[in-house]
Amino acid sequence: MNQYLAGFISAIVLTTSFFLFIGAKKRSIDNLTVQNITIVDGKGKVVGKIGNDKFKSYLWLKSSKSKNADIEFSSKKNGGFLKLRNSLGEDVVSMEVDKKGGGAIILGGRGGITSLKLESVNNEGGRMTCFNLRGSETVYMGTNKINGGQIKTYNGLGLETVFLGTDQNDAGLLSVNNNAGLFRAMVGVDRGDKGLLNSANR
Repeated sequence: MNQYLAGFISAIVLTTSFFLFIGAKKRSIDNLTVQNITIVDGKGKVVGKIGNDKFKSYLWLKSSKSKNADIEFSSKKNGGFLKLRNSLGEDVVSMEVDKKGGGAIILGGRGGITSLKLESVNNEGGRMTCFNLRGSETVYMGTNKINGGQIKTYNGLGLETVFLGTDQNDAGLLSVNNNAGLFRAMVGVDRGDKGLLNSANR
């Protein structure tokens, strides 16, 4: 009797081992449903997460030496964003959707100061803005309210120095200011379609 029982148990063990061996060879998963996935390094330190929190889905990754996420994706109620950060945890590349449903790309430098911003402005088209190391606007290039193009430059004090673009009559206009932002010269076209040159000595 004991021999039959031992043989029966041995058969079960061998059969189970066979199916486990066959199953171990399958490396793919056809369907996986989870709420959160946590990624750790060789020492068990958390270096990434994929998941969902209330109305937001997210994915972030970082190196073992970083305090903050180096790469972060998120999908929120009003749209999504992508952020890339340097070793200090400062945003250097950001792609996002604003509250009005437009898109924006923001590039930053050391210190987290925005250097360049590309965006689509609601009902006004697109624009590009450059900033100096103090965060002040230095160059603006974009579409004006009448769908024409314009470029503006600013000095270190934030005062407009040059305007080049399309005026309210859809004609070209160049305006130059001094270092205090006061008008000094202008080249344009008058309403009679004649060239216009104007300057101020003071």
